[in-house]
Amino acid sequence: MDNPKLQTEFIDLIENNKKLIYKVSHMYCNNTIDKKDLFQDIISNLWIAYPGFQNKSKVSTWVYRISLNIAITWFRDYSKQSKKIEYTNLIPHLSDETDRT
Repeated sequence: MDNPKLQTEFIDLIENNKKLIYKVSHMYCNNTIDKKDLFQDIISNLWIAYPGFQNKSKVSTWVYRISLNIAITWFRDYSKQSKKIEYTNLIPHLSDETDRT
C-alpha cells in the first residue's frame, strides 16, 4: 500500500478493532506465543486485503470474517503439525522396545 491515506486508515482500523482480533486469536490458541503469531498473521492478511475493501458491510464485520477465516486456517495447519509431532515422538519408544528383544 503506497497510499499514505490508506495506511493511516488501516492503522485506525486496527486500533478500533484490536480487541476483536485479540478475541479471535485467543479463541483459537492456547499459549501466548501462538496467540501473538496468529494476531500478526491476521494483521498481515488484513493489510493485504484492505485496498479491496468495498464498504458493503461494516468494517468490524469485515475484520471479524477475515480474522475468523485466518484463525480457522491457522488452526487446521497447527492441528496437522501436532499430529506429526505426536507420531514422531512414538518412534524412539518403538526402537527402545525392539532393542530389548
